[in-house]
Amino acid sequence: MSDHRVVVFSKGFSLIELLIFSAIFALIMISFISIFVAVINVNARQSAAADVNQQSQFLLQEIQYYTERASLIDMPQDTSTSTLKIWLGIKSQDPTYIYASGTTVYLKQTDSGTPQALTTSKVSVSNLSFTRRSNAPSHDSVSISFMVAYANPSAKQQFSQALQTAIARVSAATFDSNVIPSSTATYKLGQSGLIWSSINDVINFSGSNVGIGTASPHSVLEVSGGNISITTAGNSLIIKDPVQAYCWYYKPTTATGAWNISSSTCP
Repeated sequence: MSDHRVVVFSKGFSLIELLIFSAIFALIMISFISIFVAVINVNARQSAAADVNQQSQFLLQEIQYYTERASLIDMPQDTSTSTLKIWLGIKSQDPTYIYASGTTVYLKQTDSGTPQALTTSKVSVSNLSFTRRSNAPSHDSVSISFMVAYANPSAKQQFSQALQTAIARVSAATFDSNVIPSSTATYKLGQSGLIWSSINDVINFSGSNVGIGTASPHSVLEVSGGNISITTAGNSLIIKDPVQAYCWYYKPTTATGAWNISSSTCP
């Protein structure tokens, strides 16, 4: 009886095949990791951009809200300043300030009010600037510019944008208290070339002429629609001639009264 044996030879991977497989696997892993890192970087930058855009728009909206409702923009004309000061005609909110302290922008209402942050620590605001522009006969406007950057030292999240715009005041000036100057005999109401047209539609101005009860005065002083009354004894209505040599005056000291002429020094 013959003995038949079957011999099976098992062949493994050669060294070259293992090297090729390892190289392919390494390339695949490197590609996968590179894509993964790129996705993370893109997400990080998009997150930074979203924070910057969101807070930039919110800051602009707050500045626009208060500027449009202001009755007075209390800043020098055509002069850049880091603080917006406005009056809203509301005692509990006047004056209202918007300003930067460090890298954060704040809103403060009244001089003794508590500042409220308009931006968070996620962003850094720099170069905040306000400039009042005169647009006669329209309302004044405010030119605004600032830079907002993501407040993170990581290079992956670096993102910033500069914003510049102008916002006009749309409300008329209103006051809830007396208009009182801060010092005596210093300030004027109106100026040459920018004069008021009327006070309560009773006292009217036309050039250098003043009219009471008339909208278009043709004399230095013109009164219409009523009498001029002097009710205090001893006071006079005095009329001077062009060279101030004589004074005509009327004194309501007697029952009938009379016009008198005097060549003495006019009172």
